[in-house]
Amino acid sequence: MMQLHVSNLTMSLADQELSSIARIPAMQRRRLSSLAKLALNNAIHVLDLGKADYIVWVSQCGDEAKTLTILQDVLNDQTPSPTQFSTSVHNAISGLYSILCQDATPATSLAGSWNDGLIEAYAWLKTAPNARQVLVVYYEEPLPDIYVEHQAFSAFSMAALVSLQPVNLIVNANTLLEAEVHFRQALKFYDFWQNSDQSQYEAWTKC
Repeated sequence: MMQLHVSNLTMSLADQELSSIARIPAMQRRRLSSLAKLALNNAIHVLDLGKADYIVWVSQCGDEAKTLTILQDVLNDQTPSPTQFSTSVHNAISGLYSILCQDATPATSLAGSWNDGLIEAYAWLKTAPNARQVLVVYYEEPLPDIYVEHQAFSAFSMAALVSLQPVNLIVNANTLLEAEVHFRQALKFYDFWQNSDQSQYEAWTKC
């Protein structure tokens, strides 16, 4: 059972104005994928509200559309774009944030769920002597429809600052395993956290 403090939970949606990435130069901003723009916009916005000693970037599938483009190039006997390749890896968005925002905060990238991000943040807070707050950024977009697992939904990013005190969330590790796709878990948490009339749902309890 993990006891955490979650603050500044925000979400960036594909159909919203992404004002927080305006500080990134336009030429560099245009080269970002739509998913990278969402994740970076959300991260920058939350970090404007508070400092983080560590960043956890988490997504189930990441920028999978880029991987598909590379595979299609190979099938067509074309040389994949080096830029596409270098930004298709799962930690590419983390690296782009570090470079474009000149932020050397330690970070990790997970292929997982929102709960996985909370676990990683909790582990860091419990083991790193000087860690006070961790930024958790979850981001997801639909897989291309060629994939069997494709499900239609609007791309989004969700982020929050996580610390240990004062406790306002208990996460029950015994109910963390879920069969559903991860993006639904993140959306459920957001709805749960925004609902002042709901104190407990699945693995989460407000306190």
